[in-house]
Amino acid sequence: MTLRSVQQLSAYAALACLIAVTFRAFQGLAGFDDAHFDSALLRDAYTLKILKFSLWQALLSTLLSVALAWPCARLLYRLNPKGTQQLLRLCLLAFVTPTLVIITSVMILFGPQGALRPLLPEEWKLFGLNGILLAHFYLNFPLALRILTQHYQALPLGLERLASQLKFSAWQRFRILELPQLRAPLLSVSILIFILCFNSFAVVLALGGGPSATTFELAIYQALKYQFNLTEALTLAWVQFAIAGVLFALTALLSRIDWLGAARQVVGWKPSVAPIPRAIGTLFYVLIWTLMLLPFFALLASLQLEKLLSIDLHRLFASLGRSLLLALGSTLVALTIALLVLPPQAEALTARRNLKAALLNWLASHHLVAPAMVLSTGIYIGLLADGALKQWSLFWLVLLNALLVLPFMLTQLRSSAASYHQQYNKLIANLKLNLWQRAGIYFCYLRPPLLSAFALGLLLALGDVSIFAIFGRYDAPTLPWLIYSYAGSYRLGEAAIAALLLLMVCALLLLVLEKSHRQHKV
Repeated sequence: MTLRSVQQLSAYAALACLIAVTFRAFQGLAGFDDAHFDSALLRDAYTLKILKFSLWQALLSTLLSVALAWPCARLLYRLNPKGTQQLLRLCLLAFVTPTLVIITSVMILFGPQGALRPLLPEEWKLFGLNGILLAHFYLNFPLALRILTQHYQALPLGLERLASQLKFSAWQRFRILELPQLRAPLLSVSILIFILCFNSFAVVLALGGGPSATTFELAIYQALKYQFNLTEALTLAWVQFAIAGVLFALTALLSRIDWLGAARQVVGWKPSVAPIPRAIGTLFYVLIWTLMLLPFFALLASLQLEKLLSIDLHRLFASLGRSLLLALGSTLVALTIALLVLPPQAEALTARRNLKAALLNWLASHHLVAPAMVLSTGIYIGLLADGALKQWSLFWLVLLNALLVLPFMLTQLRSSAASYHQQYNKLIANLKLNLWQRAGIYFCYLRPPLLSAFALGLLLALGDVSIFAIFGRYDAPTLPWLIYSYAGSYRLGEAAIAALLLLMVCALLLLVLEKSHRQHKV
């Protein structure tokens, strides 16, 4: 059997295992207490209300994030001000920051006793659609700004000089030069943000306003946790999975977005900007920095000396240790799966088999759209029925976390694996190297993106709430769950301390991530 055959079999076996996990989760729900898909629920007023709100809040969150990020990205490209690269690093930190950190900041800023509450209308309320939109904006605006800025910076530099020679107006520059280059990434990042908001759990759990502000993910959680209505949970899960799955498949077919890519400083010729527009642009640039730093400043400003002295440090650092251990285990599992499933994807991308590459990508990444609450609860019920919950809960806690971070790690590794396959695969085959020699060359080539993917996996796995809510022990919380328990009881001082500790860990991991990515680009 050839090495290529072994790689293919290993990849398809890994993909089969990924699909089997999803199937096992839905089977766990369907096989317990006669649960089944109930089409009558699709016409129920409550289900339609949840569907409407889920789509509406996701659409508003997406429009708010992208509509503001696009002109900001264009401003950064046109002015190319000092500190642009640092701002894009801050965008990456804001996106990978655990959700509970952002939620805590939003509550400190806009809550009933928040610093910015006096500036808002008297009838304004945080909990409900307002709070959900604010949290989603702070989570997704940085992602959209980073991606769109990178695509602006990737525009061919000679186009600007050519447009100037042809005496293009500002509208012609936008319509002929910018819009064709930005159309695909705009659509892709909009769909990605829509999926993330549509599947949102922690934000709606913490900031939702009751039945009138409930998404599918939260409704599934309520049906399982409080009503134990498995038929309703299963039906809602399939609807959510179908909608998000179709959107994710469209994203895979439309384009590939390198949201993690390092920003490059544009040094080519560009038309000069008049003094007044430059001054106005600089003012908006300062406002972008202020907007991005506001949540982090809110956490720092809310620190209280008496809280620092009275907080249970043992519980705080024990929670951090649990978070790091769980994140480390999940990341190693996800990295192993990624290395197994990458070869067929790399081969399909190299051969320009876009449909096959998109299908393989969807199969490997479909846990991005599968309801995390259903995956967790389906497995949980299956273990409960088999009497194996105590022995296997930690295993599934790690594995399901790994499956949720896997799509992002594959995004980081896929292009490097395809580049290796295109440049070196035939050469190495002709040299007749043994398996260990080939593996050594392969891992040497992939070392920088592997380090980036590892740091990224740790960053994302550190923020888990939904899976821990099912499999975790509340008396031994992770740091995000500890933050949630503090914020849920309005102990915002303790929540801010825990959130800052988690934020510092994320910042250190981000330094590793950015450094390894720059080394790979060099």
